[in-house]
Amino acid sequence: MTLQVQDDVLRALLGADSKPERDVPMKRLGVSFRIRALDGKTINKIQEQCSHYIGKGQKREKVLDEEQFGALVIQKACVVPDWSARELIEKYGTPTEAILGILLAGEIARLSTEIMDISGFNSDEDDVKN
Repeated sequence: MTLQVQDDVLRALLGADSKPERDVPMKRLGVSFRIRALDGKTINKIQEQCSHYIGKGQKREKVLDEEQFGALVIQKACVVPDWSARELIEKYGTPTEAILGILLAGEIARLSTEIMDISGFNSDEDDVKN
């Protein structure tokens, strides 16, 4: 690798927005949510929190509760709305219950996909082309 290429890479790393944000229009609600990228440590923690085991012995396997995972990813990544707002908590109980109570299944899936995308997953840019 040439010195120039190394310098270019270093400049790109130093100038990178560590937590990129994006607005996601929520058509049914007539508003946009502001989401922020999540780091790998946060996503792994959410996966662990939403996983449980089924079966016993050698047939025991780890299963991810995808609905809970999507709701927690949304809770952690949303800048706007603040899912822990007092009004939402009073009506729904917890931020997760508010998300599951307000958003439709497709909206949760779409928003989760947007969050994973901005966090560096689902990116076509990173695919290796032969």
